[in-house]
Amino acid sequence: MSPLPALQLLLQDNPNLFTTEGLSALLEDCIRLKYPERHKFTYPSLLNQQVYLSLANLGNGSSEDEEIVRRILSDPKGWCMDAPAEVKEGAKFYDMGKMFGPRFGTDLFIYHTVRDNIQELQKRLGISGVRMRNISVRDRLFSFPTVEDQLITLDEDRLTLQQAVPEIIKYFVSLVQMQPAYKLFLVDEKEQKISVSVIAVENAASKTVIAEVYTESYNWELTGANCWRGKSVERLDPDEIRLTLHLDWDENEFIFFDAHHPDPKRCPWLETAE
Repeated sequence: MSPLPALQLLLQDNPNLFTTEGLSALLEDCIRLKYPERHKFTYPSLLNQQVYLSLANLGNGSSEDEEIVRRILSDPKGWCMDAPAEVKEGAKFYDMGKMFGPRFGTDLFIYHTVRDNIQELQKRLGISGVRMRNISVRDRLFSFPTVEDQLITLDEDRLTLQQAVPEIIKYFVSLVQMQPAYKLFLVDEKEQKISVSVIAVENAASKTVIAEVYTESYNWELTGANCWRGKSVERLDPDEIRLTLHLDWDENEFIFFDAHHPDPKRCPWLETAE
């Protein structure tokens, strides 16, 4: 089967295939193929192995990539150790393969090939690599653009992301200052939290290319002597609001700000320690 008939089958599964959400869902389905019973597929046609392999240009018996797959299967450890000199994780990668099963290296290779092909298709069709995320924190609704991890960021996407930074920071600051006001911290490279004012957040805006807001809340259960287990929950006033600022497009530099709810009961281990 060639890629074109496979894409036609996928379009029958989801007419919105050629959209940001459609391509993102396709790659998510590809990741979940190893555990089909745990996932509801947007593209059930992928469960036909020939459809999936065709997205990687495999399955016709003539591709050079198929020879690479054969070599991985015959000598996964040797393949990993033959990684480029700058890749020092070869041995660790093989150890991971032993944990995840003998087909780990092959599965990963095929998925990366599919992802590369989908990203090339995305680029040719000019499909955005960002989507709008809708959130509601402290009863304030907000929408902002966020990167789809498995897709590529186009030049026009960069402009969209950067232009959204001031409003995202403004939203975060407004959440922190609402009563009861949250405690604001800068998270340093050692993950230590340093108390700061909102001015520090606002000053970081000029250096930021992407900004994201996330929240976390937990119900904590004491499981031993000062040992706690948390279960994620949704709260109107979350335990923690995090602002992540990306300072470059290569994802190398970040600034993290955490805002903590002022109620000490949100961190019960601190009360226990006292």
